[in-house]
Amino acid sequence: MTKTLILMRHGQAKPYAPADHLRPLTPYGKQVVCAHAGQLFKQNLLPDLILASPLLRAQETAQIVSGVLQTPYQTLDLLDGRLSADGLLKTARQTLMQTNTLMLIGHNPNMAIAAQLLCGQYFPFDPGTIAAFDMSITEKSQLIFRSIHEHI
Repeated sequence: MTKTLILMRHGQAKPYAPADHLRPLTPYGKQVVCAHAGQLFKQNLLPDLILASPLLRAQETAQIVSGVLQTPYQTLDLLDGRLSADGLLKTARQTLMQTNTLMLIGHNPNMAIAAQLLCGQYFPFDPGTIAAFDMSITEKSQLIFRSIHEHI
């Protein structure tokens, strides 16, 4: 059975708020998240479970993605940035023992580092970026999807 991990960085957020965890998505950030979730849908990469950081920008991202993909999401406090990329991947692997396709919505630098650890190559992980990996391979995971940033 194929196991797929989908990593997503939250959409572009406003630069200022009374506290960092309260920064909402910008209108442009919402558009990019919707477009990238649509790309996942077109590729039939539909998560069984979406876990999102509790920070507002990640929660708003999860709401949009959940609506586009018709998959409910849950909040996982550990995705708030305190987990290392290794810790993030350990949590993902444990969760994938109970589901086939998992999506994590979180923050940089952990999302970018986790993606690099999985496929052995670096690529920018701008706000709203999505990368999906075949986790069935034991040594290096295979990158099977990466969102394409379209000018909106």
